[in-house]
Amino acid sequence: MDILIGFPDSEALAGSLAGRIGLAAHQVVLHRFPDGESLVRLDAAPERAIIVRSLDQPNNKLVELQFLAGALRERGAKELTLVAPYLAYMRQDMEFNPGEVVSQRIMGSWLGGLFDRVVTVDPHLHRIHDLGDVFPGGRSAALTAGPLLGQWAKAQGAVDQGWVILGPDEESEHLVRGAAMAAGLDSIVGLKVRRGDTDVTVGLPPGTDLTGRTVLFIDDIISSGGTLLDATKVAYAHGAARVLAATVHAVFPIERLAAFKVAGIETVVSADGIAHPTNAVGLSDLIADRLATL
Repeated sequence: MDILIGFPDSEALAGSLAGRIGLAAHQVVLHRFPDGESLVRLDAAPERAIIVRSLDQPNNKLVELQFLAGALRERGAKELTLVAPYLAYMRQDMEFNPGEVVSQRIMGSWLGGLFDRVVTVDPHLHRIHDLGDVFPGGRSAALTAGPLLGQWAKAQGAVDQGWVILGPDEESEHLVRGAAMAAGLDSIVGLKVRRGDTDVTVGLPPGTDLTGRTVLFIDDIISSGGTLLDATKVAYAHGAARVLAATVHAVFPIERLAAFKVAGIETVVSADGIAHPTNAVGLSDLIADRLATL
């Protein structure tokens, strides 16, 4: 028996993906005790299972995944696939300062030991660009939602209105180029200087003229919103008439939308890998197509 398993925080994506690939959807039941421990319950013993859960706010989620995967193996599961649109602990890929733990390497070893296949979307990688280096010996796939964000822009009339896509730095370039190609739009990639988690400055190439243009800011993740806010300020300083934003992973609290509106950001949309009120771009087709060939 093959099934797809979702958690309460991934219910919508799991249901959509199950329908797309024709599997029965089961949902994990969770209970967290007052001391912080988790109880995990699933009334199923599949031979193969696809488990859907984004790993934003990851610590409790990772423990619960460990419990679920371990229990399924005890029940005889031969193949387990993790679909984690947002994959945690990828940014720390080297020891920047003496004594720092390289979380990417350890997380890759841990999850690679639990799952036979891992699928994610636009992981936050820096110096390592092949997900196979994170999960050596396993089957893994890093998908990109850039073309989907571009298709969303095109559906809003972006071509006729002459939008331009803006990415904050070279790490966003693949996402920006993919979106621009899908939408048929011009694109600009800036230069980001980060001095802290929320202290960020975005610069644009010399001679950039955005006079009268609608700017669509695109990045893989919006967390604190510091990069978006600074990029918006810079875009308006270069003559932009409107600023909108699209991201793959929205992890910012919904209260931040008020600050974005004050800064002149008309709309913020996101892909649905992480359940969020800004979800407007579906990932289930993208993920289903890759699962069929992985």
